[in-house]
Amino acid sequence: LGFVTANAEFTLLHEMGHLLIHELQLPVLGREEDAADQLGLVGLFLLHDEHEREGFQQKLLDIADYWHLQSLHASQMDESIQAWDSHSLDEQRFYNIACLAYGSAPEQMEWVLTVTGLPYERAFYCDQEYQQVVHAVNWLTRHFTATDHAAHHKISVHYGEPPVQLMDGHELRERIRQSGILESVAERASTRFALHRPVQLQLASCGAADAWYNHLHAELTLCYELIEHYRQLFGQLADLRQQRTASHP
Repeated sequence: LGFVTANAEFTLLHEMGHLLIHELQLPVLGREEDAADQLGLVGLFLLHDEHEREGFQQKLLDIADYWHLQSLHASQMDESIQAWDSHSLDEQRFYNIACLAYGSAPEQMEWVLTVTGLPYERAFYCDQEYQQVVHAVNWLTRHFTATDHAAHHKISVHYGEPPVQLMDGHELRERIRQSGILESVAERASTRFALHRPVQLQLASCGAADAWYNHLHAELTLCYELIEHYRQLFGQLADLRQQRTASHP
C-alpha cells in the first residue's frame, strides 16, 4: 500500500536525521526531534529530486494524513503526546510537514492548503521556513558531503524475523524487501554524507510500534509493529478524507 510505504519511508528519513546528527556530531538548536524531521524530510527527500517524481503529491499527502490520523488515534487511546515530551504534538508535525511541502514551491503546491487545511496565517511564511531549512541542509552538505566514496562507511540493511503474532509477517517482510525502501534510504544517506563507522538499518520485531536510532551501537531499527500500525490506520483513511472533502468542498 502506498500509504504504508510512504510513512515507512518518512519514519526512516526521520531516524536518518537522528543518525546524521549523532554520527556527524551536528549542532542542534532547538529540539532534536524537530531537527530530525526537517533534516529527513528536506535533506533526504525534497532536495533529492523526489518532488520531480510521479506520485510525489500523493506520497506527501499520505505522510501528512498519517500524523492527522495518529493524533486522533492517540487521543482516543489516551496516548497523546504530553507538553513536556521531546516530540512535537502529532498535529504540529502534521502542519509542519504540510508547511515545508507547500513552502518548497508555493505556486505549484497550492493544493497542499486545500487537502491539509493548512491555514493561510501559517502558509504565508512557509516559503521562509522552507528556505531556512534548505540553508541549513546546504551548509551541512558542503561540510559533510561524501567525496571519497572508498574512504567512508555504508549503511547495511538487515531483515529480522517478524513477530509470531503477525499472521502474514513473512509475506510482509518479503513485500518490504521487494519494495527496496530500506535499501533506497540507506543508500541515499550513506552516499550523500561521509559516515565514520559502519551503521546497520534493521527491520525487527520489537514488541511495540516504534522506530529509533541507537547511537551507542550505530543501529537504526524499524519495527514490524509500526508497519502494522500504519496498516491499521490506513483503514480509517477513507473516512478522514471524505470528512475533509465535505468540509472543504
